[in-house]
Amino acid sequence: MDYIDLFEKIGYSVAGLLGLGYGIKKFWKSKEKTDNFIAIHTEIHELLTELRLSGKSMRATILQFHNGEYFMDGISMRKFSITHESSHKGYASQAAKFKNVLCSLFIPLLNKVIDDKAVIYQIESMPDSYAKHFFEDENISHYSCLPLKNKNITVGFILLQWHFDFPPSLENEHAVMEHFKTIKESIQIQLSYQKN
Repeated sequence: MDYIDLFEKIGYSVAGLLGLGYGIKKFWKSKEKTDNFIAIHTEIHELLTELRLSGKSMRATILQFHNGEYFMDGISMRKFSITHESSHKGYASQAAKFKNVLCSLFIPLLNKVIDDKAVIYQIESMPDSYAKHFFEDENISHYSCLPLKNKNITVGFILLQWHFDFPPSLENEHAVMEHFKTIKESIQIQLSYQKN
């Protein structure tokens, strides 16, 4: 065997070991990202459930803004979708109904999100609109919403809903809404931990 063959075999062996090392490193980084993702979203779901239980609401959801499609004139379609949901037993999920929803259909709701007030609103006081009819069809009597922000940009909102048979307890509204604000802050922190 000559030295050229020996150096060639050593080169292949070193390259193989480096490739294996790179693969192992990538695997552990991927596992770390997956573990981080699961931990963040588990905490968010736990916070939503705590909020739903403390407010005695039927549903607590996080809806986040996105786009992905364009109108014929090139203007982006503004949409939102449910990304997290906690529902009281016996109430159907709204995740499929709030998927890729045009923001323009829910302007009365989005106006309340922009107001950024921890208040319980009655559906019957909403202006006649698609949003009002949607919530009436879902048998929602009351709702509350607060924006979720990242770097001072509204990226979504939390929506609490109460059913006609499960109305909010308005005598302790202040305490419930203070807790809502605290949970909102915790959820914003968890969302900020996400990495691209």
